[in-house]
Amino acid sequence: MILEIFLIVVIIAAVILLGWLALRKLPQIRVVDPSSSQETKTKELKYSILKTRMERVSGEHLTNMKRNILVPLGSKIQDSFRRVAGKLTAIERRYSDKQKGGIVTAHNPEILRGLINESEVLIDEGHYDAAEKKLIEVVSHDPKNIPAYEHLGRLYLLNKDFVGARETFNFLLRLSPKDASVCAALGEVAEAEGKQDEALVSYKLALDISPNNPKYIDFYLDTVITTGDVHEATTTLDHLRAVNPDNAKIEEFEERIKELREKKKGG
Repeated sequence: MILEIFLIVVIIAAVILLGWLALRKLPQIRVVDPSSSQETKTKELKYSILKTRMERVSGEHLTNMKRNILVPLGSKIQDSFRRVAGKLTAIERRYSDKQKGGIVTAHNPEILRGLINESEVLIDEGHYDAAEKKLIEVVSHDPKNIPAYEHLGRLYLLNKDFVGARETFNFLLRLSPKDASVCAALGEVAEAEGKQDEALVSYKLALDISPNNPKYIDFYLDTVITTGDVHEATTTLDHLRAVNPDNAKIEEFEERIKELREKKKGG
């Protein structure tokens, strides 16, 4: 019994040490550092994505081992340890190889576009992990591939990984600071997190860049109504009518603004 307890402690300590050593190899720097070069920021984002994946893998397995700590020693604990070590090693080796090599696809835009197209299909089918691998491969060979980062951010948003989505879109905004779609995407992330005021700011930025885009007007107007600003909602709806008079949502917006106005009068 004492020997079993000792072995459990040794194995758990080994797993923790393994995760700590693996994570130490990744730079602990933020993507948002404005003093970094563009190439450095690109590497930071990729390392951050890898770090998150490794933490997720090690965290899940440590939780499982804690859950089974009172189970007698046997093949289950040993197999769990081997899986942790194997996954961390495989992930690190794969990403390390991509950094060192990648000559085959590095200068072939057709292959990179093909990987992005494949990721789109995988995302539509809900295979987010497989899609993420393809997109990571693209940005490993082409660090300024804007479509790949856009798809990666969308993937994280769909998967409710709001931290990953925000980090990716913020990085993309530095690659393409006048991209209205990226500003709108950050608004979608904030809205998904229930941060309506923050979403409003991002949608307004998208509109400032592309003031006559019906999609961005729609996003902004919907959020303005949600936050309860009748005057701004009315003004924005007038703008939507002028830009896109056949918009199918105009009547819906009119009704929502009417309800909002009545509610404020009653209040």
